[in-house]
Amino acid sequence: MQTPLFRVRNKKETIYCYSDEERQLAIQKLSGKPEITRFKGLGEISPDEFRHFIGDDIRLEPVMLDKAMSIEELLNFYMGKNTPDRQEFIIENLKVEIDLVEENQK
Repeated sequence: MQTPLFRVRNKKETIYCYSDEERQLAIQKLSGKPEITRFKGLGEISPDEFRHFIGDDIRLEPVMLDKAMSIEELLNFYMGKNTPDRQEFIIENLKVEIDLVEENQK
């Protein structure tokens, strides 16, 4: 399951965004100066808020298993206590993007 990267809201509406492009569209839609929250991971999303993006609009992404790796190994890699291995994976696959909204405000 994909979790949102951003929450963009004003007093009337909340929009959960899964990409920077969606965040920019939400900012335009809500106009003014909406509140923008950046979620760093699932642990930052409260259980009460979690229910807002589970339902008909849920975003699921298939997990492809390598025949050579067992489900237990996969879960241990992503959820286990192997912080150095995960850190190396993140660094090797890191993509740095410019925040276009912040760049335009400078």
